[in-house]
This record gives sequence, structure tokens and C-alpha cells, in this order.
Amino acid sequence: MRQDTEEALKQFDVSTFGRGGIINTLEERLTPDETVIYIAPTNVTVTTTATRKTEKLPGAIALTSRRIIFTYKVLLDHKTISVDLAQVQSVNSRGNAMTGGHVEVLTMVNTIEFLVKYKKETIAAIQQAFETTIAAAKTPPVTAEPAQTDVLAQIQKLAELQAAGVLTEAEFAQKKAELLARL
Repeated sequence: MRQDTEEALKQFDVSTFGRGGIINTLEERLTPDETVIYIAPTNVTVTTTATRKTEKLPGAIALTSRRIIFTYKVLLDHKTISVDLAQVQSVNSRGNAMTGGHVEVLTMVNTIEFLVKYKKETIAAIQQAFETTIAAAKTPPVTAEPAQTDVLAQIQKLAELQAAGVLTEAEFAQKKAELLARL
């Protein structure tokens, strides 16, 4: 079992008793560059938005740094549903003493609702993990371009200060060298 899988199972107090095989099947579908944030064997209800077709399936679900992935095997039918985090519109949760906790992930194509261990704190922690991971995936990466532009703008300002007589040529050269070293 992957180390990140073990850590996620422990963090959210997920029991795999008798269902470790489905976790292993799900792990086989993960790529080395994605990190498991949450994973659990569970029952999932998948509702297709366009047709309102609902399927209730036993399997395993995982939230990774890149996607939400659900795999199941019912008789000879073995499928995997993978949803890029950018497609997730919202995450909701609820719980009661009768049916346990539920986390619902709404996407553009379908709604994925899965059962979780009933503890209000656990349900809230799972929802928070989903929301945080999804928000991080939707945030554009910071590029180095602004830093280069900023350094060039600073050098230009230093040149103006030197031309105005505020900085000596030696001070200008020293500061310019420091700024260029940052690139």
C-alpha cells in the first residue's frame, strides 16, 4: 500500500477491514505524480446530471492532488470514474445518527455522493480536505515572469536614481548585481 494512502486512511480513521482489495484496485489507477489526500472503501451514489440516472455502487473513492477517482466492481462490471478537480462545482456534507455521514461532490457531468464514518468532526474534516484540495487545484500556478519583470523595473528605477545623482555609479553597479543574482 502506498504511504500516502496509509496516511490518509489513518488521518480520517478509515477502516478497510475486508475491503482492502478494492483499495489496491484503486491504487493501481493512480499515477506516481498524484498524492492521495483521502481514500476509503464505501458505497457511492452516482447521478448523471443530463439523464438523472442514479446508480448505487460499492467500491472505493479517493481524492488526490489532481482528481477524484471512484472505482467499483459489480459482478463482471468493473468501472472507474475519474473527475478532474477543475470540474468540481461544489462539495456538501451532512450526517445523522441513522444513515451516517454523506459527502456530496457536484460536478458539471454528475453528482457523486458517498458514505463516510459518522462523526461530525470527521465529516467536516473530509469536506474541508476536498474544498482545500479543489481550491488549490483551481488556483493558477505562480510563474517566474513577474519576478523577472519586477527585477528589471527595479534596475530601471536604480538607473534613474543614478542619473539624478542620488546613487553613485558604484552603488548602482552593486545593487544591479544583487538584483540580477535573483534571476
